[in-house]
Amino acid sequence: MKINPIISIFLIALIIIVSGCGKNKEFKKDVANIADAMCKNIEIMSKLKAANPQDSIVLNGLQLKAHNVQTEMTILYTAFRQKYGNKLKDSIFNKDFANELRKAMLSCQYLSKDDRDRFEKEIK
Repeated sequence: MKINPIISIFLIALIIIVSGCGKNKEFKKDVANIADAMCKNIEIMSKLKAANPQDSIVLNGLQLKAHNVQTEMTILYTAFRQKYGNKLKDSIFNKDFANELRKAMLSCQYLSKDDRDRFEKEIK
């Protein structure tokens, strides 16, 4: 049985496209996790600014949460660097990362109006 060369090229291209889509979903999920941690950090920092300086119990609790979120962010960034290390030197990859991060951050309810406006303008 002979396979038409055009069909075989089409099948190979289809396999490459389908396998690439899975990586793109995984990349977007990784970026969304980073954005989620960043949003948590913004929320906690906002609460810290608004907290009564005399309320040491609230301040200590928020500082502990901030430390935990910063630890989470460090873990996420380390995993991201390990996973995408060879691509981090590629300017196109970095632009894609920045763009996806901005998109993901738009869902953060604690994002300031100025940052939200800037992110919306910068998204490509």
